[in-house]
Amino acid sequence: MSDNRLYKYEKLCSRTAINNIFQSGKSVICYPLRAAYSINEKEETPVQFLITIPKKKIRKAVNRVLLRRRVREAYRLNKKSFVSYFKEKDISLKIAFIYLSDEINDYATIESKVQALMKKIIDNTEKNITNKDKNL
Repeated sequence: MSDNRLYKYEKLCSRTAINNIFQSGKSVICYPLRAAYSINEKEETPVQFLITIPKKKIRKAVNRVLLRRRVREAYRLNKKSFVSYFKEKDISLKIAFIYLSDEINDYATIESKVQALMKKIIDNTEKNITNKDKNL
């Protein structure tokens, strides 16, 4: 049985880190989700995440909670290779998943979009690492 658990230390709670993501971080979109992220030097936790469902888009709290659970579950089941990539590279990632649509999507759609976002982030990180190596 694999350990797919989400621990408290994997959740992003720091206001300064969250502000840093949105002010100076990068962003990728895979509709209906957007991922804002920032890459930092090595820290204790390789990946920390945050999920936000805007009240302006999804008015009912019940539906916001439903979507938050779906995004969290999709991340939880697919995080293993994602986290191991950042452990291997000795860098730390802080990521915020933002829901963009005003409709409630099914779990299969959300899971495929979370996987696509993770792949885009890894590809962008790989490009940045190779560019840094070329500049040295």
